[in-house]
Amino acid sequence: MVTTVGHGRTAGEFDLSQVRAVASAAEIVAMQRGTAQVALDPVVLDYAVRIARATRTAHGIAMGAGPRGSLALVRAARAHAVLQGRDFVTPDDVRTIALPALRHRVALSPEMQIEGREVDHALTAMLLRVEAPRT
Repeated sequence: MVTTVGHGRTAGEFDLSQVRAVASAAEIVAMQRGTAQVALDPVVLDYAVRIARATRTAHGIAMGAGPRGSLALVRAARAHAVLQGRDFVTPDDVRTIALPALRHRVALSPEMQIEGREVDHALTAMLLRVEAPRT
């Protein structure tokens, strides 16, 4: 049987009897602390900041990511590096995670909305213009 998750229901209507914990709160905090220790070269940090800053002047984006967007991008890139089995962040980690980390932090211009464009289109175009460092 296939069910549509969440369609037309409020949070109080979900059956949580089958949900089980996969990690304790302490384990999650430990993972967060471990991820924060992943090495981040200053040039890679600068790249992440330049990406977030570029969202504020990119064509098709009316409202770009702020400083917290840069922080989110760095945190997500560190987590991506861990998932790839590394203890350091690469520019590819930053670029790979940029769309999911930033798409909800920007707003499309009315023109882009009228044209039916998606946030990912504007972000992808912007990413192509931000030069990645060679590490």
